[in-house]
Amino acid sequence: PSRCSFQTRVIGFAVRFPASMAAPAFANGGLQVRPMFLKAGPAASSPARPSSLSTPPLPGSRGAAAEVATASGSPLGVGSFLAAASATTVCLRARRRRNGKVGKMARGQAPCRTRCLAAPDTQRFREILKLTHLGGGCGDKALSVNLDDKFYGSFAEIGAGQEVSRTFLKAGAAAGTVARSISAYDMRMSDVSYGQAKRYVTSERVQQMLTTEFDEVEKCLREVRGPECRFFAFACTLAARAYKSNRECEGWIGVTYQAEAGQPRSTITLHVRMRDPTAQQQGEAIGVLGTNLIYLVHNTSDPYIITSYLLDGLEQNLDSNSGRLEIDSIDFSGPAFPEGSWDPRLMAMRMVQLRIANGVLLEPDKVSHKYRMAVPNNLLYKRPLVVERSRFTPVTCMHEEVMGACSRALEQEADESTKRPLEILNMQIDDIIQPTETEGPGQRLTTLKRVATSELKQDGMLDLAEVKRLFKGKLTDEETDALFKGLDPQSVLSVSIDALFSLTQDGVLAEEFLDRFKMLEPLKYTVLLSSISQTHDLASYLQRYTNQKIVVAVGGGGFSIGRALFNPESYMNGSSGGSSMLEGLGRLFSQGGTRVFSYPNITPEGQILPASIPDGDAQPLYEYLVRTGAIVPISSSYVSPEARDWKTNLKFRLGSHEVRELIAKGSAEWEKYMPPTVATIGKSQGWFGRLRNGETFTANVWQFLAGL
Repeated sequence: PSRCSFQTRVIGFAVRFPASMAAPAFANGGLQVRPMFLKAGPAASSPARPSSLSTPPLPGSRGAAAEVATASGSPLGVGSFLAAASATTVCLRARRRRNGKVGKMARGQAPCRTRCLAAPDTQRFREILKLTHLGGGCGDKALSVNLDDKFYGSFAEIGAGQEVSRTFLKAGAAAGTVARSISAYDMRMSDVSYGQAKRYVTSERVQQMLTTEFDEVEKCLREVRGPECRFFAFACTLAARAYKSNRECEGWIGVTYQAEAGQPRSTITLHVRMRDPTAQQQGEAIGVLGTNLIYLVHNTSDPYIITSYLLDGLEQNLDSNSGRLEIDSIDFSGPAFPEGSWDPRLMAMRMVQLRIANGVLLEPDKVSHKYRMAVPNNLLYKRPLVVERSRFTPVTCMHEEVMGACSRALEQEADESTKRPLEILNMQIDDIIQPTETEGPGQRLTTLKRVATSELKQDGMLDLAEVKRLFKGKLTDEETDALFKGLDPQSVLSVSIDALFSLTQDGVLAEEFLDRFKMLEPLKYTVLLSSISQTHDLASYLQRYTNQKIVVAVGGGGFSIGRALFNPESYMNGSSGGSSMLEGLGRLFSQGGTRVFSYPNITPEGQILPASIPDGDAQPLYEYLVRTGAIVPISSSYVSPEARDWKTNLKFRLGSHEVRELIAKGSAEWEKYMPPTVATIGKSQGWFGRLRNGETFTANVWQFLAGL
């Protein structure tokens, strides 16, 4: 790509052409291509290379292949070399990926990260379109599975009725799929079947059920069904709405199955929260979820596709981020999901993006130090919490200082029996996740089908002509040209459909998200990804899981509490469909367990000043909330010694907004205000370069999808 700074000796390239197109002669000028993809220059230090390069077929390519090899170091004509520059870029990137050297160049060269919506390694959208029963009823999905007598297993369901097995039994041809259906509802009977347990609605219990059921089916039926049969076991243990009880309605669902005949088992487990008011409605919703899960694993083992369509067919209130079910944790294991096939961080983003969950907790693993999903019911249970909200674009030294000071202040109030506060960074990704107009499963399928019908070359890519067909009558040619240029900033002349629909691990949205998240990782905080826009909605979310004190940490730098909490316009977009400032503040402080700790301001000269006070009509309200203890200005005694001293507090004087402005201006001063480990990671990512160049890829993607 033209923006990547590397020069290399070109030794050969391969191009795939559609079967209907004859391979053209590679004479000079044989093909007309814009000469801006790669730069071929002398590489005196390069070792001798063979005169030809055996290049594997391009991902997703079809038809005959034409190979052109040049002698090492020979000059290349524009017609013969640049004709396949885009394809060459794909080959080189694919080769680096196979060698585990993504983004790494030869010694002495600058790192190259390809930033374009191009070159899909897979065509996930085609796999989705093969799932012809998506968008349909549960009966049709169950019947399609029942008709395959080589997929056979058992159903074990505790709580919320037995709607999953009922769906398959009623669909017809159930003898092709259902080995048995069991409900060990009584705890003692459950112990007889699956062994004793301290608690019954847990991940450990559903794993016991899955293992026992799969082993029983395998032992009893393998000889009868033959080696070509794929076995599975579905299990759920749920705490549904009980008579005269107001408990949290949640539980665990899982499936263990063979992705291929003769293959060892693979397992998917997920934690679900049920929102319906009655046990009957909750059972119906679980029936839809369980049917979707079995239908999906029967047809695919792509973790991103499986997760994206788990809630297919369930009503969802897109304005309030609420639906009948919420899945806040999911795990994939086994040979169907080898290492690298899914990233818990990206999966969490996908779950928030598609409104599968309002929030997903990620915590660093104590052994691997990699981030993994955590279940809120377990991690937050009876824990005091300190939460800091931001997009963290980027994270600064001030974020760490504010978190530390507020934690010290809260610990001072605690007695010996109280657990240490859990520090959480609430990473807001509202600028990355897609707009509500395109987030329902049905709408996503409709849009995807429309785009697929416009893609004529069957290569998983859209060129400008195909994009113009999509927007015919909606945008002028000039507007479409501008949109396509925004999606294709490096002039590859095509964009990936998978990347547009967030189906890839290295697409625009995934890269934007990961660049930000990697800057948080060295700090080792628990991270809450969320689509929650209002502070009072965040407080309501956290109060589900803990009965201890909750502190929302704000302030530092030039922070304005008036702009953050006392701005009436900011309350117009919440889960309540828009509320007044008084209503929002009332909901924030109504339970008495949530407070706002306000860190003092630090001037550009290093002076510590009390947190700013809102003026006008909001001032008396602010003063009242301070008097009642709902808002607590942090005293200087909780500020770290380094931040208190003007001689040493330079790195605490600017927040994210000011640091972002420095980066955009190309100033090198930004490094002073970020933790050193974070700054090192930041410099290795493409996010800083994109910010300097003013690139807005995510906005272009959403403009494309919203326009459809």
